[in-house]
Amino acid sequence: MQKKKNLLNFDYNNSSKACDPCAVECKKIKRVINDRKLSEIKNEEVANILNIFKQRG
Repeated sequence: MQKKKNLLNFDYNNSSKACDPCAVECKKIKRVINDRKLSEIKNEEVANILNIFKQRG
């Protein structure tokens, strides 16, 4: 008998894939960083980059 997975009780902390909303935000961050080294990112940019849940428009 095969055990059914309950998607509501999925533990993303033990997953190799991010949930869709987090994956989208990671792509946005990657686009902003644009393959720069951490030392090349300006201090003024850090708050904006790390604030992934703020409303963007």
